[in-house]
Amino acid sequence: MKISHSYLYVPSVTENNEAVIQEFEQRGISMQKIQNALGRSTRFLIPEKSTENTFTMSVDAAKKVLEQSHINIADIDMIIFVSATPEYHMPTNAIKIHRALGAKHETLCYDMNSNCIGGFVALDQVSKYLAGSKNRHKALVICSERFSDKSGKENPIIRFCFSDSALAYIIEKDDTDSGLIDVLYHTDSTFTDTIVYPPNGHSCYRYEDEIFWDTGFDGSGSVNFALNMIDDFLKRNHLTIKDIQLFLFSQLSAKNIQTIINHYEIPADKAPFYGREIAYTGSSSPLAALDLYQRNVAKLQQGDYVLIWTLGAGYQAGLMLWKY
Repeated sequence: MKISHSYLYVPSVTENNEAVIQEFEQRGISMQKIQNALGRSTRFLIPEKSTENTFTMSVDAAKKVLEQSHINIADIDMIIFVSATPEYHMPTNAIKIHRALGAKHETLCYDMNSNCIGGFVALDQVSKYLAGSKNRHKALVICSERFSDKSGKENPIIRFCFSDSALAYIIEKDDTDSGLIDVLYHTDSTFTDTIVYPPNGHSCYRYEDEIFWDTGFDGSGSVNFALNMIDDFLKRNHLTIKDIQLFLFSQLSAKNIQTIINHYEIPADKAPFYGREIAYTGSSSPLAALDLYQRNVAKLQQGDYVLIWTLGAGYQAGLMLWKY
């Protein structure tokens, strides 16, 4: 099993967070602590009057990854759309993507939502499905989020944090020993009310509703999960930190990544942080880091070990060991 290709799409409009920082500072809200924790510079946003959305971004990303991989859409056996901010509920966005790409009738299509851990869960589930299927060999997964129209203007964390984006990646079954080795989940539902949208549920939805984010929630519990479990997780797979070629961590917070790096004495170049340049992309977060690392730094080699750690609202965290 391999992640054969990926492509990160972002909209054309950028916003420099210096303007956001100055705005909140003028209102008497200190942004230095937030900036130090999250580490943001530039965000990518869909223009307010644009017709662009999570579906159109997904189609653009999917077309690009198929083009660059030289894989024909007729060879894709599954299309999975991953999002906490889908454009459609009926039909599934995956079926609309199927139509836009001209995919074959035998394609399995579905949507899934695991919030910011979504791309991670899709990689886990789709890999296992392909491995257990006799006649399905390639899957196209697209993670797409649009937070800009739900972020509002008042919460400094939300206003500062997100980019709109779509990441497409292809999972391909092969005859090597590459692929998913192990996965571990940790769920602490006592945080279920810290990040909520719509804030009072769809039965009470108002057009002007914004994401509710408790500013006291920083994901530190999921960091403790990583600090407490990575050694044991690797040990049960007969590996150590030194055996890992690349660490793909949630791009939510520079501070969280640095805490894990310091604890395990991981070389900084092995745990890249792209949240400064592209902000936070939600469900695609650690896989967007993989795309950017391979695009800008180096291609992973067959046999390289990758460790993924990420989290989603509510909250749920996960560790994944992948052999490239």
